[in-house]
Order: sequence, then structure tokens, then C-alpha cells
Amino acid sequence: MRDTICAISTPPGIGGIAVLRVSGPDAVNIVAKILYPPVKAEKFKPNTLFHSFIKDPDKDEILDEAVISFMKAPHSYTGEDVVEISVHGGRLVPKLILELLIKQGARLAEPGEFTKRAFLNGKLDLIQARSVLDLIEARSRRGVRIALEKLRGKLSRRLEELRDKLLYLLKEIEARVEFEEDVPPLDETKLKEELIYVKNLIDKYVEEGERGALYFEGIEIAIVGKPNVGKSTLFNKLLRYERAIVTPYAGTTRDVISEEIIIEGVPVKLHDTAGIRETRELIESIGIERAKRVATSAHLVLFVIDASQEIDEDDINLWNLLEGERILVLNKIDLGIKVDLSKLKNADRFKTYLISCITGEGLEELETGIKEDIHQNVEVGGEFALSQRERALLLEAGQEIASAIQGLGGIPLDLISFHVSMSLRKLNEIFGIENIPEEILNSIFKDFCIGK
Repeated sequence: MRDTICAISTPPGIGGIAVLRVSGPDAVNIVAKILYPPVKAEKFKPNTLFHSFIKDPDKDEILDEAVISFMKAPHSYTGEDVVEISVHGGRLVPKLILELLIKQGARLAEPGEFTKRAFLNGKLDLIQARSVLDLIEARSRRGVRIALEKLRGKLSRRLEELRDKLLYLLKEIEARVEFEEDVPPLDETKLKEELIYVKNLIDKYVEEGERGALYFEGIEIAIVGKPNVGKSTLFNKLLRYERAIVTPYAGTTRDVISEEIIIEGVPVKLHDTAGIRETRELIESIGIERAKRVATSAHLVLFVIDASQEIDEDDINLWNLLEGERILVLNKIDLGIKVDLSKLKNADRFKTYLISCITGEGLEELETGIKEDIHQNVEVGGEFALSQRERALLLEAGQEIASAIQGLGGIPLDLISFHVSMSLRKLNEIFGIENIPEEILNSIFKDFCIGK
């Protein structure tokens, strides 16, 4: 028999209400021991609320009043008997009540253990279980919608159709391997067409899931340029508050400064980097190396140039260092425009905005351009999100199908069957159908809060 677990399910601190959750076969008996006046188990009627007081039986002391709710197995979140205790919010009282529950025989839940039990009891598949964390961590309305649709089974249904297709193909192949003389020959042309269809579908889901994941993982935007071109001022303007120190002196920013903002529903980590130039100063050189790493790994670079000066070797060398998507930002236009972009290779391929961080001219147009670039070039906007684990398994499933396609007509059918069965196994792992070692399950749920 599984033990009974408990946890505080609401965030710590002062608030109107705190909720403690108890789940397991002895949930009712454990909670009944701390209620006053004494309550028998029959008082706990499924899907109802009742008022009571919480009492420490050892000290004969009332701790708080409470509202008790009971969900009877299997009709609960975890699939077990679940009792929830709503008390006044605060730092101390919920903790004291939690200690009472543990004294009466409950065990403190591990991170994500309630959701883990929901999975183990068949209330959620592993895809839906992971979506609970997405829903908790969503930082935009779009992210909430994607997580909720995944929780309701949208992605699961798509992958179930894929599993059914693979299972059908595997049966067709296995029939020819095991009963070659009793069934018609395999139409390899048709099999190849169906395998290509499956591979294309997997590729489509991976690509869409990666784009959707950006609503949760966010994207990186680096503000890059040589010293004293206005990077930190632009950083502050985009944040709408003074985060980076701004001075007239070159090299003020010695390290990468990062803050998160939400742009068009997408979490964006904005990086202000040290001005990149040749220097012998140790601390500044370390900051420059970090700036280069951020610049080369960011989804989008805002390349800032002083429009009032001629382009020099530092500008050109830094420009040539970049490979990905970027926006040219010509700052300080209030001081006049001397810059000649023809010195920058392929500069005409990228959007260019003329701005003045001092007067504010052009900033609104730049922000609009950043939003457009996020959706057009960073490719945000999938209908669902895949976790890193789900993406990895789906890619492996696709690789097995690719091997089967490549081997058709050249390797024995039992090897084709092996590749298809391995692909099916990878999909089963995504759902949690395969036997998953305990340490892997724990790693999946470790990022959840204790009460979830």
C-alpha cells in the first residue's frame, strides 16, 4: 500500500488563504485526528466542503479554523483519496499544521509527487503531466493556452495517431517476417510511402514543438557594438527603467547584464554586453569574451552603431563575427549622420533603424521591428510545446524511421521491423508507456514545486 503524502500547495508567505493537500489511503484518518470538534471518517463526504478547527492533539491547542474538502479515489487529481485543508494564509500557521499532519503519519511530499502519482495512477499520461509544469511556469497568455491545450490532451491525441500508424506498419512487416508463406508479399513501394509520411509528420511535430517551446524557454536578444555607442542606454529604454549604468566613458559595462521582458507574449532575455574592442585591461577583456559568446548564441542581435561617426575596423570586425539574425541600430542621429553601411558586408540584408536614445526618435519603430523579427525570423508560434525530453525522444523516433526508409530493399525485413519497433518504443517513452526507471521519473518531476 502506498504511503500518504502531504504538502502546502500554495506559495509561502502572507496571503488570504493557504491550502494544504493530503493524498493517499490514510488521508481521511490522518486529517480527522487534527480536527476539532472530533470528526469521524463518515463526515468526509466526497466533493463536499465542511467547516472545522485545526487542533494540536498533544498540546490541546487550537491553531486555526479551516474549510475541509474531500475527493474520493479515483475521482481526484492523484487518483487517490485527497483531502485539502484551507486555512488562513501566513508564514507560521500553515507550517505548524503541516507538522501536525506529519506527526499523525503523513509523509512530506517530494517535488512534483502529487502529479507523479496522477501519472502512475493513470489520471494523466507523461505528456499531460509535464504540461502541468508548463501551466504553472507560463509567463504569457499564449503560453497558458498552449500549456492548457497540452494538458487537455491535444498533443497526446496527435502522437497517439502516430503510434497507431506505426503499430499498424509494424504488424504488417512482422506478418511477413513470421508467416512469409501464409500472407501476400509486402508492397515495399507502399510501405516506403507510409514510412515517409510518418517521418514527415514527426519532423513537422518537432519543428512546431520547438517553436511553441519558445513561449516557455524564451529567446535571447543581445545588444552588441563597440564601446560608447549607446548600448546600455538602449537597454534601459527597452526595459523602461534604469538598469544599466550609463556614463560618457567607453568601457563602463564590464560584464553581460541580463533582464527578462515579455514581447508579444514571448519571454525575452535581453542582454546588454560589454563594448567589444581590442584592450589589454584584464577585467574588460573578460567581459568582452563573454559578450562575444552571448552575441554568437543569441537568437537575435541588435547591432548598435554610432551614426554620427564613420564606421571603423572595430565595427567591421564585430560585424563579421556575427552569423545569425540581426537588426542594425544606428544610434545618436541627433548628432548628425556620417555612417556608411556599405562597409559592412551584406548589411542590406538586414533591417536598419535610425534612432536617438536621447530624444526618443525612432525607438517606437525599432520596438515594432523587434516584434516582427521575433515572429518572422525566430519562428515563434507553434500550436504546442515540446519539452527537451519530448523533443529528444521524437527526434530519435524519426531517426529510426529514416533508417528503415534507407534500408528498404537493401536489408532484411526483420531489421526494418527492428527500426520501426524502436521508433514505436521512443513514442511509448514520451507517453510513459514503457517501463521508465525511477531515477528518470524523478528527474522529470523534480522541477515541480513540493505541493504539486
